[in-house]
Amino acid sequence: MRWLVLAIAITAATPALADDGYYVDEALGGASYRGELGKYDGAPRFHLGFGVRRAAWTIEAFGAFLVPDFLFIDCYGEECAYAAKPQAGLGAFGVDMRKRWRLLALRRLGKPGVYERPGVFMALHGGPRWFVGDDAIQGYQGPGLGGGAALEGELWLIGYYVDFGLDVMRLAGPGDVIHGSTPYVMFGVKVGWL
Repeated sequence: MRWLVLAIAITAATPALADDGYYVDEALGGASYRGELGKYDGAPRFHLGFGVRRAAWTIEAFGAFLVPDFLFIDCYGEECAYAAKPQAGLGAFGVDMRKRWRLLALRRLGKPGVYERPGVFMALHGGPRWFVGDDAIQGYQGPGLGGGAALEGELWLIGYYVDFGLDVMRLAGPGDVIHGSTPYVMFGVKVGWL
């Protein structure tokens, strides 16, 4: 976690990128459960979003889903007892504000201070989410917040990123209220005018 604080401090001290664009992004990664959700195993996490950037700021609407049985094929013997363990699926719908900083980019020839679109960037993001439970937490839903830091590499029409984040939530449902969090890491692709 110290490296994340250090990365945030370094990028916050650098000038922000001034450029406009839009994109669709898709990511795959993994998340684990903490807090009162800690009794469930982590799960693969999928993310699909749409973002619009104005200067250094981006607003992105997205859906993210933790699908615990995504990699399950079949079980034999003792594996079946583990496969029968209760699993929790979780969907999140939200909007993030994102600010990014240029770490590396090509200068446009003959124009000092003007950069080409390709480059490497650091981004910080966060915003509100609405969570919906599935499987063992079916019927639970509620608000939450999330955020994280991403390292992005972009060309003109395609970009790749790795994102480290944390979502926190309060889920109300048929039983007691559940408070939990889901730290995650995602590897994704963006397509659009970056």
